[in-house]
Amino acid sequence: MKRVPEGYVVITEFGPVLVRVNPAARNGLETDLLLLSAASESDRSAAVFETPLRAFAAKMVDIINSAGFDGVTMSGPLREMMVKEKASDELNRIERWARANL
Repeated sequence: MKRVPEGYVVITEFGPVLVRVNPAARNGLETDLLLLSAASESDRSAAVFETPLRAFAAKMVDIINSAGFDGVTMSGPLREMMVKEKASDELNRIERWARANL
C-alpha cells in the first residue's frame, strides 16, 4: 500500500473522530483501511485537517485512490464504481462508530 497522510479529524453529530489509515491494509479497497478512535485535543491540533463528516466524502475518495490497488484486477470503470461505494461505506462506518462510541 502506498503511504498516505494520517490523522484526519472528522466531526460527526456525536463528536470528533480521529480517522487514520491502517498501515497494514494492502490496498484502498480493504475492509480494514481505516482505524477509528475518539479524537483527543492533541489529536485535533496535530491533525492534517478537521472537517464535517459529509464534507469528508471527497477526501475519502482521495484516501482510497492514494492507498492504491495492489492485488486488485478489474476494469477502470468497475474500479471507479468500487471506489465510490467504498467511500460511501466508510462514511457510514465512521458515523456508526461515532454513534456507538462517543
